Amino acid sequence: MTKKFWFGLILILGAATAASAQSDYHRWDLAGTFVYAKQEANSGAQTVVEGKISFTFQPCTPDGADILGHDLQHVFCLRRGFKGFAASVTRNFTKFIGATGEVSWLYKNDITVDDFGAHVDTNRIKDRTWQALGGLQIKNNDKARRFKPFAHFLAGFAHQTSHDVQTSTGPFNFHLDDSITSFAMKIGGGADIRLGKRIDLRVFEINYNPIFARGRHVPGNADFDLTVAGKRADNITLGVGIVIH
Repeated sequence: MTKKFWFGLILILGAATAASAQSDYHRWDLAGTFVYAKQEANSGAQTVVEGKISFTFQPCTPDGADILGHDLQHVFCLRRGFKGFAASVTRNFTKFIGATGEVSWLYKNDITVDDFGAHVDTNRIKDRTWQALGGLQIKNNDKARRFKPFAHFLAGFAHQTSHDVQTSTGPFNFHLDDSITSFAMKIGGGADIRLGKRIDLRVFEINYNPIFARGRHVPGNADFDLTVAGKRADNITLGVGIVIH
């Protein structure tokens, strides 16, 4: 009985190993990409309270330019270029469908200078975006295929921080620290080209990457209290990298 058991187990393991070796598609994809992103601001209307004075303004208006300064206004009203990296792992359940998990990190540093006549304000801003997303990927993972276009739909969370230090020739020196975690998605795709048995070149990846930020209070050491309204940021990401099987 014992001999038969071990003989049967060896046959089963041998058959499973042979089936795995004969699989005509890759079961795992490990990807690392360099990412360039065009990101919008994640805040809308701003409410300032200083003592008994309170007012709300839209950053992307002439009033917003008068309050913020034309150079600083660009931070809130234009898509800015972020750089960073992404890493993902995909478990392919069939030749065409797999489950993907991805983490990414993006950064942007800016210096703005605005001359208001009576004083000059300089803002040094450090923006960071971390994302953790998961979802489905559609791709032909045939081991013999050379050109492999793919599409994916991912959803999860984005954590964004912004550290703004303002120095002024007037009495307007302060820092503000914005931080929020939001629902985020990536909808897009790209294409890989086989370089070898276990490595592909990701020649491009492009995604629509909306981030749905909520309203929040922005803490700091300024003489005023700042609250910003939430906003959907319609971002675009581009990537190139390497895929290992």
